[in-house]
Amino acid sequence: MCGILGFFSPGGDVSRWQAAFPQAVGSLAHRGPDGSGHWAGAGALLGHTRLAVLDLSDAGAQPMRSADGRFVLVFNGEIYNFRALRQQLEPLGHAFRSQSDTEVLLAAWAQWGEGCLERLEGIFAFAVLDTRERTLTLARDHLGVKPLFFLQRPGLFGFASEPLALFGPHLPVPEPNPEDLDAYFTYNYLPAPRTGLEGVRQLPPGHTLRVGERGTTLRRYWSIPYADRPEPYTAHTRERFSELLGRAVQAQLVSDAPLGLFLSGGLDSYAVALAAAQAGAGDLQAFTLGFAQRGYDETPAASDYADHLGLRFAPTRFAWTEEAILATLADMRELLADASCFPLHQLARHARAQATVVLAGDGGDELLAGYDTYLAGGAAALLRVVPRPGRALLRRAAGCLPADSRRYGLRMVCERLIDAAGQGRGRDHACFRRIFGPEHRRRLYEPEFLKAVQGFDAVDEYVRLMDEVPPERSWLTARQHADISFHLPSILAKVDRMSMAVGLEVRVPLLDKALVEFCANLPDDAKRSLGKGKVLLRQHLRGCIPPQALKRPKAGFLPPVDQWFRESGPMRNVMGDALHWARGNLGWLRWHEVDKLWTEHGRGQSCSGFVLLGILQFINWSRQCAETITPRTNA
Repeated sequence: MCGILGFFSPGGDVSRWQAAFPQAVGSLAHRGPDGSGHWAGAGALLGHTRLAVLDLSDAGAQPMRSADGRFVLVFNGEIYNFRALRQQLEPLGHAFRSQSDTEVLLAAWAQWGEGCLERLEGIFAFAVLDTRERTLTLARDHLGVKPLFFLQRPGLFGFASEPLALFGPHLPVPEPNPEDLDAYFTYNYLPAPRTGLEGVRQLPPGHTLRVGERGTTLRRYWSIPYADRPEPYTAHTRERFSELLGRAVQAQLVSDAPLGLFLSGGLDSYAVALAAAQAGAGDLQAFTLGFAQRGYDETPAASDYADHLGLRFAPTRFAWTEEAILATLADMRELLADASCFPLHQLARHARAQATVVLAGDGGDELLAGYDTYLAGGAAALLRVVPRPGRALLRRAAGCLPADSRRYGLRMVCERLIDAAGQGRGRDHACFRRIFGPEHRRRLYEPEFLKAVQGFDAVDEYVRLMDEVPPERSWLTARQHADISFHLPSILAKVDRMSMAVGLEVRVPLLDKALVEFCANLPDDAKRSLGKGKVLLRQHLRGCIPPQALKRPKAGFLPPVDQWFRESGPMRNVMGDALHWARGNLGWLRWHEVDKLWTEHGRGQSCSGFVLLGILQFINWSRQCAETITPRTNA
């Protein structure tokens, strides 16, 4: 993996930004600690920071130029089938001087143009400059595993792996976009194309963006292909799933740098580890992070998995200190407030001491309907049978439940379920993930902010995605599609930012394109049965996993968020300092009401830990934007 950055002016030049460009590229050094490079010409500045994984020699350095000089490429990611593509390209006259996937990608682009995207298997975000046509094309992988942000202004186009890398002495940070902020507070993350900043967007997954003198063209090159009717669930289904998973893991074991695994107590990471062991990689290290709190620690289960597979087990313990909190916040340089960023940041640092690449199990809940929200949808339908006054009574009763320190406290779950049920079919599913509800907006938004977003509905953006699934397909499939399109990218963003902050590459075999397309066309009984998800995965693992693992309740990698904001520990100091800065420097929220909400939460009068975490990261992000702002120039 790497960091990429560039500026482009199709009809002019970018010389005014050239002096500041090396420093801007340097801001991405954590993503690529093994080297950096710059290229200037044809109205463009292209920069790259390298994490060397394939062909560790200088022959794999970027920016990389095609043999005829026409194309220049900067690339972040991995092309897993690069060797097969190379075999196709060599008879067509392409000669290669390296063993890197970058050179293969460049040749594939020169040969097939955007058509090469249909042939790629991997995770990627890249930019290709055509010096002859003076056009720049951006491309992002099918599900958005790798990030790509872009800025458009008259006479200037910029792109980067991280949004704040675009700004500095050469360019001031734009103002926040009110609708983006409202979407962020709704979910504690931002789906593409939103970023929080005016004029700065994310390239959506599965898309290209072509920039030239005639303007920009956004094109979707991939979407999940749904059959009208799924095939029945049979033994052949299980065989095909096992084959695809094994193939994906084997392809992603290719690395010239040290490689390991993330291993938790769940089924997804174990399935990846099992496939790796079956592919002959049984000597890999399995990295695990545990918690001191009872009910949160998955180290014993992960240790059992490692023993069962003969893996080398490398556990570490989560350190809940003010220093650790601040270190994580320093690397969360966008609007993303996932509580598991904190332990993941530490796990990635632990793994990076011994590996450059790890395989992880992300994506299984979306592909095989593992989330409890799918079960909650049935409960919400039953609640809607209750007349509205009855639901109002239930809501008040839920507010009287005692606060607790579980991952998802009973009170919070009941309140969220009752609120979501009142939204109706479809909206209820989106609202299960809502952090700021209408009452939070009314109470915490400044009047001008509330007025600016009065006609905007972030929930509707989630719900509309369900309509992309053919009407013949099931309601479960429609909800899964929305989660894959809307919610999954936030998880992938968390994994990318926290791992790349320490120069660690994370690969996600369960999100292999062929495996995703296969799972999208499974019947419901291959995914959920008797209230449990991942039916197919459980069948796949039966007999190959410690028996007690299949009975273990779903846990996840979520720390005790509500407890963090109640106890007089390190978070109290961090939150107090953040609110002190916000009261003197930041608008958008009514800070005296935020203070009251924090006090109420501390007394157990509300379950607002996730709300407070979203506010903390908003303040942290705003401070980072402010620290990047410099006196305006003529840019």
